[in-house]
Amino acid sequence: MVTESHAALQGLLTGRLRGHERRLRRFTERDWRRYGDLLAGALLVAVRRRFVAGQDRAPVIRFVASARERYDAGGCDVDPVLAEALVWAALGERQPVPDSAAAVVARTVLLLGLLEDEGLTDSERDEILAAAAQAVDAPTQDAERQKTGSTADPGRDSRGIAGAGSVLKSQLGTG
Repeated sequence: MVTESHAALQGLLTGRLRGHERRLRRFTERDWRRYGDLLAGALLVAVRRRFVAGQDRAPVIRFVASARERYDAGGCDVDPVLAEALVWAALGERQPVPDSAAAVVARTVLLLGLLEDEGLTDSERDEILAAAAQAVDAPTQDAERQKTGSTADPGRDSRGIAGAGSVLKSQLGTG
């Protein structure tokens, strides 16, 4: 099921900014929380497609500088230290970054940069959003499986995104 939050993030990532802004204006508090969760989940998936834990810091620093150059015209909306911390946290190299307006802006800029750099097709971009939604919904699915005694894991896929739900929970401070 595509929620308003999912549709808004999809609109942003496909350049449909008027629709994105229109949806944001109608958001409830619940929509905002879900949007933040989806944004964090999509960044987590995209970071792990591009970078690996334990790698040299230089590529991350260069990527953050590049994304800021492209999407932070004034050069003051995205703190490079915060942006790098978000990447390293997604890789499990540091503690999760607390949610804040600055973190949402940085996540957005980083996600746009990662997706643009990869030159994804529409279906590949949709896969990332679907993986993010699946990761966000994983805590609910885990609770349901515990109640029913099921051990099946619907969050697994061939790209190795299976652990995103538990990692996302820790990223969001909910796990």
